[in-house]
Amino acid sequence: MDSLVVSYDTCRGELEQLVDWYRPRVEERNEADTRFQLVDRLFFDCLGWDKEDVKLEESYNREYTDYAFSAPRRLFIVEAKKEGDYFELPAGGTRIEQSLISLSKRYPNLKEALEQAAGYCQTRGVPFGAVTNGHQLVAFVGTRSDGLPPLDGRALVFSSLQFMLDNFLELWQAVSKPGIEDKRLQHRLLGEGLPELPPRAICKKAGLYGIL
Repeated sequence: MDSLVVSYDTCRGELEQLVDWYRPRVEERNEADTRFQLVDRLFFDCLGWDKEDVKLEESYNREYTDYAFSAPRRLFIVEAKKEGDYFELPAGGTRIEQSLISLSKRYPNLKEALEQAAGYCQTRGVPFGAVTNGHQLVAFVGTRSDGLPPLDGRALVFSSLQFMLDNFLELWQAVSKPGIEDKRLQHRLLGEGLPELPPRAICKKAGLYGIL
């Protein structure tokens, strides 16, 4: 493969490196490290987003989103919360798709973060949302057209970086730049089928599009 052509496999390799980097540092994270070392590396190195695609701390009605991703219009809002004392999902979960109602009942702090992200999606007309504490991620459809409130629906839940790596195809389809552009999270959670992979894969480090 041409070294200038990058792919899904390249970005998966970046996630492998992130998992290895994080493992000995699991007890050392603070809020700044969570955002700038884990979240940034996850989205920009492993999921094909470029820093030009995102607005940080974007204001609307005096409310500020952590990450607002565009491709080219606003499509995806991510709220990055502190690890441990904000929300923490138990490690070892094996179910990717879960009920948001059930998650909210079991984890009140997660519920608060989900409500915040969903509110930002609805007031700004952004279709997809997620919350993350750096090593865990919950992604959902933030603006729906089927009459169901967003937090009455379902989400994709990744309970650790290792779980993201083990289920990288699911992660890629849900929240990579090509996956978000193709609305694969919506198709997955609202029951519509699509082919297995987005037609394009991109990776930040080369800054180029590649054909799978």
